[in-house]
Amino acid sequence: MSKKRPFGQNFLTDENIAREIVLLAGIRPDSAVLEIGPGRGILTNYLLEKAGTLTALEIDPKLIAALGKKSRSNPKLKIIHGDAITYDYSCVGADYQVVSNLPYYAATHIMKRLIHYRSRIHDMTLMLQKEVVDRLTAAPGTKEYGSLTVFTQFNCRVERLMEIGKASFSPQPKIESSLIKLTPLAKPSVEVDDQNTFFKIVHAAFFHQRKMLKNNFKLLEKQFSIDEEKIESAGIVLNRRAETLTLQDFATISNIAQRKVAK
Repeated sequence: MSKKRPFGQNFLTDENIAREIVLLAGIRPDSAVLEIGPGRGILTNYLLEKAGTLTALEIDPKLIAALGKKSRSNPKLKIIHGDAITYDYSCVGADYQVVSNLPYYAATHIMKRLIHYRSRIHDMTLMLQKEVVDRLTAAPGTKEYGSLTVFTQFNCRVERLMEIGKASFSPQPKIESSLIKLTPLAKPSVEVDDQNTFFKIVHAAFFHQRKMLKNNFKLLEKQFSIDEEKIESAGIVLNRRAETLTLQDFATISNIAQRKVAK
């Protein structure tokens, strides 16, 4: 019987893949790097060769004990015992790079939290479930396109870097993985009057995936007056479904709704 993995780890074991991840991450010689969930340290070794300094955030105390040997022999490495879902990423510093094989069970939550701290982050090279990366890189009109797509592409430039098979891990997961790079944008990808309004519009639009926009927007009746005539005059027909809208379409609807509220 295999031992229970309390933190849901699937450890990367393929040295060639580890080297390729660090290469694709484009680590700068003077860069401060954050590795989330270093596990047994296969990425850690290659990151230490490239980075100026490396902070490793690990939740599992048993793994921290093993990683401690590396930190004692390499002053560039700092190990922090913490939970990536709640960690204050401002403590790492500014303009740092993130490289991580994120735990599957919490990958989306951690990624969203990193994006929240995007003003401090230069870029993020993240290994995620393939299906999550499919959503992050999706184009309008595809089944993968949704509110997570819009949130990520609103805040970051998204690049799919590499596919990683199950055999590269131990224990072997049931799903495939993909490597992605998120580079925070200096300003959002589309111009909106109010970001809170924008994301309320987006979340309402996708609330019932199979419903038309005009039906989903009824959820916002108490907060906004959706001027259908004005929206349709901007070229957006509201008998469409949310997955057919571009980020600019959502921005247009949001800005019309915001201007209506402001009156």
